[in-house]
This record gives sequence, structure tokens and C-alpha cells, in this order.
Amino acid sequence: MKLTRAINIIAVLILVGAAMVVYQIKYQAVRQTAEIDKLNRAIAREKAAITVLDAEWAHLTRPDRVQALAEKHLDLKPSTADQRVALADLPMRPVQVDAIAETIASLGMTDMPIHDEPTAGSGEDLIGRTIESMGLAVPSSDPMPLEFPQ
Repeated sequence: MKLTRAINIIAVLILVGAAMVVYQIKYQAVRQTAEIDKLNRAIAREKAAITVLDAEWAHLTRPDRVQALAEKHLDLKPSTADQRVALADLPMRPVQVDAIAETIASLGMTDMPIHDEPTAGSGEDLIGRTIESMGLAVPSSDPMPLEFPQ
């Protein structure tokens, strides 16, 4: 009798524990569902706000409105012939040198010959040819065959 009674008590305790776990999981799911609904409502509000902002932007950037504001606030006049300058009279922009060009210049490789680009599909190794033209590698005119041990 005592053994069956102990087994029954343990089974009831396990059943109560399992019920508590199931209810806890259920309430977590309900809370998460409520959070998802709240986030969906916030997303809908933000989409509506974006729509309003798009409409306001379209209203503010109407060409007739911008033209009226330009005439009111800007003192624009048509250009005259004496304001025009020939392109040759404009100063040249300074040349911007990048780090790679500075490195090549410091190596003294600025007067290397520049080769024409090969035609498409020629099968030529462009990177290898560039390295060879800079004097950084042995010419590969006679490629060594690859030998694999057998």
C-alpha cells in the first residue's frame, strides 16, 4: 500500500508540475502575441506617417511653388555675354595622387612602358604581364609545365 501511495503522490506532483509548465508556456505565447500586435500597430502608424510626409514633400517641391520662392528670395538675372568664359581660360584642377601612385613613384617605376590592352578572348594573363612589365617577376614566355607526383 505504501509503495502505490508514494507512486500516486509522485505522479500527482509530476502532473501538477507539467500543468504549471504548460500554463507558463501558454501565457508567454499570449504575451508575445500581444507584443506582435502592438508592433504591427506601430508599423501601421509609421507607414501612415510616411504617407503624410510623402504628400507634404510633394506639396513643398511643386515646380510652381519653387519658382515663386526663387523669384521672391533670390536675385537671379539672365546671364550676359561678358559673363561667359572659354573653357581654356579656366584653371585646371590639381591632380589627385593616390597611395598606390605615390608608392610606384617612390620605387622609381614611373617611366615604365604602358602596353596596349589585349583583345578580348586572347587568353593572355594580364596580371602576370603587368607584374613582368614592372620588373617584379621573371618573364613567363616559356611557362614551366606543372608536374604532379604520382
